[in-house]
Amino acid sequence: HNPGRYEPYKALTGRDMPVKNFLEDDGGIFVFLKHVMALVKESVECYVRRGFSSLSVNFGCTGGQHRSVYSAEYVSRKLHELYPGIRIVLSHREQGILEIMNPTDSE
Repeated sequence: HNPGRYEPYKALTGRDMPVKNFLEDDGGIFVFLKHVMALVKESVECYVRRGFSSLSVNFGCTGGQHRSVYSAEYVSRKLHELYPGIRIVLSHREQGILEIMNPTDSE
């Protein structure tokens, strides 16, 4: 379900609470992210075992503003919790946001 189709959400992003609530209340995002996390966790663990230093996970949606932003935020936060020893670079290209979570960052 795309919050970008509704006027109250058009100027907001997946980082804003009303959009988060919209996506979470619908519930479909949780099913999607459960599958995403299974794939990403497997990839991260494989990359760590093999000594690789870079893995990209990307999301896209119609406007790059609501669902993709929410999903990237969710996955980066979960990866930071699950693998505190890895560096995570979170980029929201359409929003002009770049954040880096280093292994030494504490919550």
